[in-house]
This record gives sequence, structure tokens and C-alpha cells, in this order.
Amino acid sequence: MRCLGILPRLVAGLLWCALAGCSGMPLWGGQPIAVQEVRRLAVCNSDGPQAKVTLFAHRDAVLAWQQARGVDLAGEDPLPSAGAYVLAEMGVRTSAGFGLAISRQASVSGGGEVTLNATLFSPDSAQAAAPSATSPCVLVALPDGVYHGAELRDPAGSLLARVEAPVQ
Repeated sequence: MRCLGILPRLVAGLLWCALAGCSGMPLWGGQPIAVQEVRRLAVCNSDGPQAKVTLFAHRDAVLAWQQARGVDLAGEDPLPSAGAYVLAEMGVRTSAGFGLAISRQASVSGGGEVTLNATLFSPDSAQAAAPSATSPCVLVALPDGVYHGAELRDPAGSLLARVEAPVQ
């Protein structure tokens, strides 16, 4: 019976592996592209409980955003100056143990909208999570190209968040 408690974690781990790049086909259509996670924060100072996605046209837009938000996405390693970025935010949560993973496999439509695939993680209900506010986020770098919008989808294909224009 103890093995049944491990089953949900095993399924979540296998799903994460599948979304992390084990598949060569994009889930929602469009031209397949590979994205690269460049930063991950447990506290991104999100402004609400909803998932959010932000498309940045270039590194300077990321740096301006982080200064306004009061977080350090750039870290000690400077971000590459060329290329666009997408920030996926899970939203504010009231305890620790939440997170998100962004698949390396994404797609871009002919109109320049990039689709990222995300898996959201919650703390195990049997374990008490620390009562501190978190707001997990992941910054990903996009391959060279022109992007006009971005969307974030869960493994079932449900739309979590969308943005229609990049931050300049």
C-alpha cells in the first residue's frame, strides 16, 4: 500500500521528462523550436494568483523589467544581448513547494506567436508546506527570430496565459 503514495510522484516525474524535451513534436501545432531555460526563481514578486507570460524583445527589456519588479533574473552571468526571452510566472502562492517546469520543446506559429508548454507543481498534500508566499517563475531564451506574442499551455493543452506583444 505504501507504493500507492509514490505513484503520483512517479507519474509527475515521467510527465515532466516528456515535456522537458523527450518528444520531437510540438504539442499544439506550428513550427517546432527549442527554447532554453536561463533563470528560475521561487519568488518573482508576481502581482496576483494567475499564471502570466511576458515576452521580452531583448535583454535590455528583461533588465528593465527586473529592476521595476525588484528581482534579480539576470544573476551574475550576463544574459546574451541578442535574442528574445519569455518569462513564465505561476502566480502568487501562499506556501512553499510550488513550481513550474517549461518544456524545451516549443512551437512558433506563422504569425510569430510562440507556444510554451508548462507543468505546474504543487506541494504534496500529505506534507505540510512552509507558510511563506512564493511566486515561481522561469525565464527562457528563444532562438533567433521575430516574435509577436506568446502563450503558456498546460500538458492537456489548456491555455494558462497569453500575451500579444513583446516588451520593448
